[in-house]
Amino acid sequence: KSKDEWQQILNSEIWKLNVAQEYIFTPLLLSYYDLPSQIRPCLLYCAIFPKDFAIQPAKLIKHWMAHGYLSSNENSGMEEEKVGEYFNYLASCSFFQDFKKDRHGNINRCKMHDMVHDFVQYLTREEILAAEVDSSENVRMDVSSKKSHHLRVKIGKGDQFPVSIKGIEKLRSLVVHGDEYDVTGEALAAFFKGAKCLRLLDFAMEWYVHRKVKEIPNEIGKLIHLRYLNLSGSDNLKELPEGVCELHNLQYLNLWYCADLEKLPDGMGKLINLRYFNSTYCFGLQYYPKGIGRLTSLRELIPVRARVDGKDAAKEFSVGDLENLDLLRGYLNIKLVGNVVDVEEVRRAKLHNKIHLDSLHLFYGETNPNDVIQALNLPPSFDIPVVKASVGDRYIR
Repeated sequence: KSKDEWQQILNSEIWKLNVAQEYIFTPLLLSYYDLPSQIRPCLLYCAIFPKDFAIQPAKLIKHWMAHGYLSSNENSGMEEEKVGEYFNYLASCSFFQDFKKDRHGNINRCKMHDMVHDFVQYLTREEILAAEVDSSENVRMDVSSKKSHHLRVKIGKGDQFPVSIKGIEKLRSLVVHGDEYDVTGEALAAFFKGAKCLRLLDFAMEWYVHRKVKEIPNEIGKLIHLRYLNLSGSDNLKELPEGVCELHNLQYLNLWYCADLEKLPDGMGKLINLRYFNSTYCFGLQYYPKGIGRLTSLRELIPVRARVDGKDAAKEFSVGDLENLDLLRGYLNIKLVGNVVDVEEVRRAKLHNKIHLDSLHLFYGETNPNDVIQALNLPPSFDIPVVKASVGDRYIR
């Protein structure tokens, strides 16, 4: 180690521990200071999750990105890959455990050992705050006596998101967990007006539960620093307001299983930094806005309804609007709309330029998918599963 690094350890928290903490935490603190400096904030941020929480690395990495946990010289279009290396490094140092892998061998779940969680919680005791709301409390909260930048709120089943939270002017993260809790538009409007430094808003720490976010008020447009918005499982939400389109720094928008969502904002083309957009199981959506075709930073677009007949070209997303989305990767799900195929419009998609795409999933009703596949002129090796939509098939609506 260099002289400066040893000086940093000398000035560190290790000498402030009581006897019990010193016995338990000293080895961990030495391991912590042995980490590269750019990775340390990533580890500390994990204190925002509850103890024994099943962490999804893909989601954790996007949290890190929302907070800019990258050195400035690494901001070169490969941020996801680099932050993924940060996770792998921490995993190799045994800061995570209980790994679960998908069929491709990638880690999709893990946990943090209780002792490690206690350790990072100790180091972030002023930075990360956990609070709980239950039916015995009135739904007001005051964190103004704290210096926290990150807040985790647990809400009991059937209880309500606080109508007032004081002391949130410097808050950068709010993550909420619980099942079937209520979130009113009034409470959100008050929160949005106060939390103007917010970078991350996650109403869905657990992907498998449902929450009752019934309305997103237009005041969300005041959160100009917001990079991450997760509303998945908000199956009472009917509409996203146009105010969302003022979030020019937004990178991640997850609407998974917002089953009753009927309309996306027409101004979505203004979200120029959006990288991930998930609207799977948004059964009520009748069309996708034309402006999505201008989101050239998109890496994931899951799924999309696209016209193939050239109709309603000024309003609705058309398959040709994929033309400039060359950073799309993984697989692409397209619900084909229209009973006639405009060959030139389909060719305009230029899917052969999307070198990071592995497969294309086509869902069709009246459209002849073979005409679309022929017009796309993709290599024979390209994987194109085709699914016929039955009448009333909610999955592909």
